[in-house]
Amino acid sequence: MLKNRTLIGIILIAAAIGLCFGISPLFNSILSSKTKIIRLKQDIPQGVQITGAMLEAVEVGTLNLPADMQNDPKEIIGKYTVSAMFAGDSFTDKKLSDSIDTSDSLLRQLKPNETAMSVTVRSLANGLSGKLQQGDIIQIVSVDEDDKAQIYEELQYVEVLATTSDKGSDDTYRDGEVNADDEDSGDQSLYATVTIILQDRAQALRLAECENTSLHAVFVTRGDEKLKAECLKAQLELLTGEISTAEADGTSEPAEIPESTAESEDSNG
Repeated sequence: MLKNRTLIGIILIAAAIGLCFGISPLFNSILSSKTKIIRLKQDIPQGVQITGAMLEAVEVGTLNLPADMQNDPKEIIGKYTVSAMFAGDSFTDKKLSDSIDTSDSLLRQLKPNETAMSVTVRSLANGLSGKLQQGDIIQIVSVDEDDKAQIYEELQYVEVLATTSDKGSDDTYRDGEVNADDEDSGDQSLYATVTIILQDRAQALRLAECENTSLHAVFVTRGDEKLKAECLKAQLELLTGEISTAEADGTSEPAEIPESTAESEDSNG
């Protein structure tokens, strides 16, 4: 009996020594192991496009890190958040999307001074043959019942927020397709409305007045952020400036389109 107790004691002592000098250092090594990760340094809502200014590189322990964590800034910057994210969150592919594909995401991106309003697209030609995309800058031409066409100063340059089919689904133009409502259905239909970002209440009132006329979308620019900013700035200056005589009379000529650079001409194709 005594020999058995002695043997058990020796085994326990050996196990304790092994734990102290073998497993514990290994565990401590794992705990002290560090790696650099890319994480968010501010709270952002759903549907926001990630920029480099939102990210930070920090050194953290490797224990319990997600296996699918994304640490390549090139794979993060430019993508959109699928849901709200908070400071300190890391990135995985499931948290990011290549595009904004929900009405909620689009509306959440509106700035404090911006509103959105939809107008009816009455025919294929009225809506630029179904080729409008989110972010396009367009002019709105109003044709009244006397076939008189004009571009009001309030609607010189407006940005497209979304296009929506008559079934209520938000669509974006894709090469080779005509605004498919649902990828799973074989049906294709033109969008029935275009939702526009407005910078001022006067634009909403003018657009509402024009709803009963025939509206045509005139393409101005796509993909050129500099020219887009210049157009929207020119529009805001028209809205905040003094009321012109043409506006008071209810007629106005379109403002001159801001000059684009060689790059903008290339981007507009």
